[in-house]
Amino acid sequence: MSAGAYADGGVADAWARIEANLSDVLPASLEQLTAPAEMPAIDAVETALALTLPRDFRASLRVHNGTTWGQPSPVPLDHLYDTDQIVEATRMWADAEADPVFDDPRVWAYLLDRGSIRASGPVRPTLNSAGRVFVGTMNGDVWWFLDLDPPPGGTPGQVVRVDPECTEWDVLAPSWQQLLIRYAEDLERFAAAPESSTSGMAAGH
Repeated sequence: MSAGAYADGGVADAWARIEANLSDVLPASLEQLTAPAEMPAIDAVETALALTLPRDFRASLRVHNGTTWGQPSPVPLDHLYDTDQIVEATRMWADAEADPVFDDPRVWAYLLDRGSIRASGPVRPTLNSAGRVFVGTMNGDVWWFLDLDPPPGGTPGQVVRVDPECTEWDVLAPSWQQLLIRYAEDLERFAAAPESSTSGMAAGH
């Protein structure tokens, strides 16, 4: 079996586990899951942003093209973007005014040492959007992005949570598929013992 086929199957299986557990612990949230994206719409994202999406994220869009706004949310964010919104959000970040001082790695090191900013995992603690695809938001204050060009030690396609106001960057998982699997496992633990679970639903907050 090819690596791509494995990713496709793994993503679909992870979503199936997520949906099965949501039906037990948060059934109303299932209404916010959207239909699959068509292949031309996914290809159009790559064309618009002039990049290649990770195979597992493409496979995920073929299961659910983001989520709709509404509560309760089926994911630990307010909203996962659909294909059009991915382009819009990523371009919004790209259009933001760059900060050549803050984007200097020597400045990162100084600020990290002082505790002025926090980075968990191998991620560049910068608001520069290069090599990043923004895929979801929490209240317009916190975002998840796919990091296609991480620093040494990172994995291309890793999922990062950024909170600009709190100046925090957290690598949530080395891939989108691994993030979905982790979320499925968290939901399964919650379903089995809700009173003692430390569900990862808070990971996006």
